[in-house]
Amino acid sequence: MAPAGPAGAQGTDADVRLMDQVGRCHATVHGAPREALAMATKLLDMPALPPVVEIGAEGCRGFARQLLGQGDASLESAARVQALLRTTELPAIEHSRAMQMAATLLQRNGQTAEGLKLLESMLERGIAEGDVGSQITALSGIALIRAEQMDDPEGALHYQQQALALSDHLRRPPLPQDVMLHYNHGYTLLRLRRHDEAERAFARAESIANRVSNQDVMLHRIRSHRAEIQRAGGHLEAARAQFLAVLPWQAQNDPLGQIVTLQRLARIALQQAQPEQARDLGEKALALAEAGKFPGGARDSLDLLAETSVALGNTAQARDYLRQARQIDQAQMKGDNLNRLARLQATAEQALDPIRINAVQEASRDRLLRNAALAAVAVLLLGGGGLYLRMRRQQRRLRRLGAIDALTGLPNRREAQRLLDATMSVRTGDARSAVLLLEIDGFKALNDLHGHAAGDLLLRAVAEELVRNSDQHDHVARWGGATFVVIRANTTQAAAFALAAHLCRSIQRMQVDVAPGQCLTPSMSAGVAPHPLFPGTATSHADTLRAASRALQVARRSGTGTWAGLWGLAEGRNVDLYSILRDPEQALAQGWIMIGGGRPMSWAPPRDVGAPPARDENRGQGRVSHLP
Repeated sequence: MAPAGPAGAQGTDADVRLMDQVGRCHATVHGAPREALAMATKLLDMPALPPVVEIGAEGCRGFARQLLGQGDASLESAARVQALLRTTELPAIEHSRAMQMAATLLQRNGQTAEGLKLLESMLERGIAEGDVGSQITALSGIALIRAEQMDDPEGALHYQQQALALSDHLRRPPLPQDVMLHYNHGYTLLRLRRHDEAERAFARAESIANRVSNQDVMLHRIRSHRAEIQRAGGHLEAARAQFLAVLPWQAQNDPLGQIVTLQRLARIALQQAQPEQARDLGEKALALAEAGKFPGGARDSLDLLAETSVALGNTAQARDYLRQARQIDQAQMKGDNLNRLARLQATAEQALDPIRINAVQEASRDRLLRNAALAAVAVLLLGGGGLYLRMRRQQRRLRRLGAIDALTGLPNRREAQRLLDATMSVRTGDARSAVLLLEIDGFKALNDLHGHAAGDLLLRAVAEELVRNSDQHDHVARWGGATFVVIRANTTQAAAFALAAHLCRSIQRMQVDVAPGQCLTPSMSAGVAPHPLFPGTATSHADTLRAASRALQVARRSGTGTWAGLWGLAEGRNVDLYSILRDPEQALAQGWIMIGGGRPMSWAPPRDVGAPPARDENRGQGRVSHLP
């Protein structure tokens, strides 16, 4: 019932003043989280708060707690916001804001499953109601999961760019949340070592931060990231000075920023042959990450400590750190989380158009699930139980066809060729399939050193890891020797390249026990090409495999543990394939293909394009040229 008369007017004025305080709290939280925490707590101590005020204040308190490393308390705030959502009737816009706060708090604190549920609900509602803010938040949430929980920055980039396109299309004055959009975009580019692009994104974030005020956390993090670019360029002392300059402020106001800066100082110590100092810094970063409930920070600290342990000659300790890091990865993304993320990505890919913001494509739940592979970068990990059942079902089918590889249990080469041909009949629109050839680096040397039994164990472990880290609709097969093939139907160039990077990175995290006291740490190189090689053609799988093999050759020549990709464009469909594969850099200049790789690498013409990749098991780092 609406209040009447002066008393009602006074209540409305009081509510407006309280909401002004909530607004100041949220405007302050990324610049002075301790001050914001005090503001929120003071508000929440007041009796009989209107639900909208209580939700806003609790959300602000949750963000402040998370920034200050109080993970458990931040989750309590998220739970309180969710409880208020369930028990309170809110206007649509306030309900959407409350869901955004709860979903973001859950994600930032590593509660992937709960955060995904809210994101899914919010995305569906945002599309139906034309709520661009909800759409942007959902896209940012998908990107956060891919970048942090799945350690897949390539996969995150597409969704960040989609969120930025929606935000730019609104043509409104900058808001505080725009700082985070551009900051996260820059941080992802930094992780991908695309430093010039990262600097431009940070400059945009910094410009907005200076205009909207109270963004000290972001500004100090940007300073640390610029120092990291200096470190990557070899300017170690200049980088160290900048890290040390921001560290005291972060120690008081931004534990997560402090963790990252400590990790970077540790890497400088490693580069300068000071592993003891690196270990001390890494242990401090790990302790802060565990206390603050920062799973990504903990995982990165464990990776760092594994490197320092190797430098100190303690391989057993290094293996233990890597196992702990792997457990964090596996705990983050499993079971229903993966299906829910697939639906989110499919919905985002099909329904969010920056030019037609409110357009809604009619698609059933079954169709969304069936087309989950169309998501720009759906590189999904499979949980252990699901992996086992999936491989068992696949093995039973393939045994009947005589198409299984006896050692790994994967489809063999003949079956892989049949699957590749079959993808031509299930194409959707202009989408093509992606073919990835992946080869274990230095396998012959490992086999000779440790014996064939150890080599067989390694092949089986790598096969299982490739299946675990591929989408459930992908085909993973053993091509022969130490080479595997992964086929993804109805995909894009961005998704294919992201998958290659993700698989290479996943294999590098492996620790394979082959005998008591013997542990192998493999790496893998990958080559990527589409099938058919050019859109609108009927390229044979032999041509596609020849292109993937050429890309694998480039990746292997550039070093270990990386990937290279070649993707045909419509303009090249009538060009002789030999000319393209002989000199891809010239084909790129002509606009016939796109090429990419995990690091700068040379695509210079080889002596014999038609031959398979040379098996130089002891190759070193070659001279490379910068490519996109």
